[in-house]
Amino acid sequence: MKNATIRLIFVLAVLSCAGIIATQTYWVQRAYVLEEKEFNLNVNTALRNVAMKIWEMKRVQPLVFNVVDQVSPDYFIVQINDHVESVVLEHFLRIEFEKRSIITDFEYGLYDCMHDTVMSYHYVQMSGSNETFDPVMNFPPLTRENYYFGVFFPHRNKYLTSQLSIWILSSLVLLCVLVFLGYVVFVILKQKRLSEVQKDFVNNMTHEFKTPLATIQLSAEVLKNPDIVQKPQRLLNYATIIDNEASQLALQVERVLQMAHAEKGEIQLRKEKIVWQDLLRDVGNSFESRLMKDEAKIHLEMPEHPVSFSGDKLHLKNAISNLVDNALKYAAEHPEVTIRLRDNHKEIRVEVSDNGIGIDKTHQKMLFRRFYRVPTGNIHDVKGFGLGLNYVRIIARAHGGEAICNSKVGKGSIFSLIFPKI
Repeated sequence: MKNATIRLIFVLAVLSCAGIIATQTYWVQRAYVLEEKEFNLNVNTALRNVAMKIWEMKRVQPLVFNVVDQVSPDYFIVQINDHVESVVLEHFLRIEFEKRSIITDFEYGLYDCMHDTVMSYHYVQMSGSNETFDPVMNFPPLTRENYYFGVFFPHRNKYLTSQLSIWILSSLVLLCVLVFLGYVVFVILKQKRLSEVQKDFVNNMTHEFKTPLATIQLSAEVLKNPDIVQKPQRLLNYATIIDNEASQLALQVERVLQMAHAEKGEIQLRKEKIVWQDLLRDVGNSFESRLMKDEAKIHLEMPEHPVSFSGDKLHLKNAISNLVDNALKYAAEHPEVTIRLRDNHKEIRVEVSDNGIGIDKTHQKMLFRRFYRVPTGNIHDVKGFGLGLNYVRIIARAHGGEAICNSKVGKGSIFSLIFPKI
């Protein structure tokens, strides 16, 4: 499947999930509004029935206008035109609320028009708990000319939310399904990426091995000629070619094996006391023949005082050599590489800078991933497996340090190995 098709499917899937979530959110909100309206209607009906029972008990003429007034979403007042005992009022309220399944705690208070104050505060538990609560609301006296009582629902929002348990549960199930589908898509894309990485690795490895093998095969064909014995210098040259190419093959195989061991955490460091200046000079000297061939230069900038460190000399040398090798491979004309050693009271920093093509910022975070290579379009003039920088990072971290990159396109790159001082 083409990448464009996968991206299209991914975008459509994201839009579909967003649409599902938006639709579910809309219907949950609608359900809450409907539950709120039903709650208000039930409370109004229940409170009106309470007022009717009080009028019937007191033998008072019922009011012809609306006796229930909703002051706020959770506060209602009811006109009753006469005083009523709090025990009687609570009894009527319980009966009417239970009849309409309004099972939530409430407070009520009685307004005495003779004293112009709200009195007899009471907290009523409808959940059946034996715990006692103090009223949480001071009922404000309202401008009324007669007796009334107020009812306050302190847990109204919690009660309404509890009535939407099916909606909330279904929403959570739907969300879990979407998360699972998202995870499945992530795994599929990851497997596709790993498949592409594996394919690229096999192609690169085949290309890396093909050239030295062809050279070895050609040299072997020449050595089969019986007359070659009569030309010892030519025999030595071809034997040297075979030896060099075989060494190159062994080096590539060793890199792959090192990465395999590194992935399993099987790299064993043989730490010893090393002097960074000596190590960096050895790295520079190992590229002497290549510098002459590529017309390149390596500059060493190091402090005069010896900088000691406890580490694995071989792995550290290989890591820095990888950085120098990359600097030479990705340079333009007349490569210039600077190996810089910095030492302060907190850390030791080894920098490898070049005047090469540079690396775009979007690729710098992925440089140290295994098999990752910066895309170069259809140009494949630089060989490699995409393992070198990953190896560099593993070795740096194995020594308690870190590997970082700072680069700008067209202005070269600086790779730094940072090690804490112990």
